[in-house]
Amino acid sequence: MWKFWIIGVLAVLVVGVAIAYALADRETMTAEEFRTGSGYETVALATGVTAYKDMGPKDATPLVIVHGATLGSVAYEAYYQPFLNAGYRVISYDQYGRGFSDRPDADLSIDFMREQLLGLLDYLQIERTSLYGVSFGGAVIARFAAAHPDRVTGLGFQVPLIEAPRSGLLQVASLPVVKPLIGRLLMVPAIIDRGESFGVETEEQRRVVNHFKTQFEVEGTQRMLMSMLTGDAMSSRLADHVTIAAADIPTQFVYATDDPEILPETVEAAIDNYEAADVHTYTGGHFFSATKQDELAAKLAAFFKANGV
Repeated sequence: MWKFWIIGVLAVLVVGVAIAYALADRETMTAEEFRTGSGYETVALATGVTAYKDMGPKDATPLVIVHGATLGSVAYEAYYQPFLNAGYRVISYDQYGRGFSDRPDADLSIDFMREQLLGLLDYLQIERTSLYGVSFGGAVIARFAAAHPDRVTGLGFQVPLIEAPRSGLLQVASLPVVKPLIGRLLMVPAIIDRGESFGVETEEQRRVVNHFKTQFEVEGTQRMLMSMLTGDAMSSRLADHVTIAAADIPTQFVYATDDPEILPETVEAAIDNYEAADVHTYTGGHFFSATKQDELAAKLAAFFKANGV
């Protein structure tokens, strides 16, 4: 009798989880529908459609802004005008799986994102450029610069991901059987809660948070985020920084000494490889830059111009 009781309990649990999984499905539109009316330009690269903005004179020195793991390029619009005022051609784009770009049926590996950036630069006929990467965007530009140092004139790292700690939940989530379940019921809600901590005090912040939350309604977003979080995209970039330092590319680091997400000691381990990196520290946690975009853009522009970038 007890065996039937256990089977019955398990059956109820399975049905309950299945119902919860179905009810938690947010993905109701395509990436093409999401980006309609966004004001972004698009290009069909070999790996998918990339949404981007290309601002300023085409003959100006290019600077590409690369966003973090979950907040797409919309969250970094406050940097555009300061860099444009400094005389740069500013390019911003959404990485695959986030924002207005496609959700290709592929693993969101670090090299997949490097190839996306390379494809966009080739399409725009930009042979050499400076790169500004924020948080996970710092990992992307580190990988790009290490693989293509001849294409990079300067680097700006803001709270850059060097190596992500592997939590027990992410290790379990890497198992194919439970990855979709953990992603939909645990990880995506946690990521949305984190994004809302960006702040909603101003109309602009509310617009960014609304865009951030809406992107999770795009088909394939959960799959790609879980691929990124459980794959090699979060692996160590220290070897890339060794390569970059040896290439003598002008490099600036800006980070928060009280950042609970990007541990300062990991950033400092990367900085130790450079002989002449320009380093600035702040307090205020991972999102310390929320009211300092003008200041940070001015510091990076001054550093680049002092180094002929």
